[in-house]
Amino acid sequence: MKRIKSIYVVEDDPISSYVIKLALQQHPSFEDSLEFKNGKEAVDYLAQHAIKGQAPGLILLDINMPVLDGWGFLDNFSGLQIKADIPVVMLTSSINPEDIAKAKSHELVKGYLSKPLNKAKLDEILTFL
Repeated sequence: MKRIKSIYVVEDDPISSYVIKLALQQHPSFEDSLEFKNGKEAVDYLAQHAIKGQAPGLILLDINMPVLDGWGFLDNFSGLQIKADIPVVMLTSSINPEDIAKAKSHELVKGYLSKPLNKAKLDEILTFL
């Protein structure tokens, strides 16, 4: 069974963040998670740590957030000089067809799932990786 040791959860809503963290803790394939309230916090942390070889095994990314949204995060993340292949899965409440199409066409995005996160969706994420 595939194991993901480090997961970054980029989510501004505290309830969604709690549900995601709980689902990750209950699934045997996922270990530690770090939470970020917006894309800027996450990309700043990545810039400092991933370049040192401390890259996550997965990023769960919301679209609609303050400060820097999911699309802004992806733009900034693409510009970082990170050698590790870090898969990004959009986990959002957006059902906008334009968001879905944009995510599917982005080279860093491996999957697009709607909230809430549960065991079945975590199993599906493992098939993206």
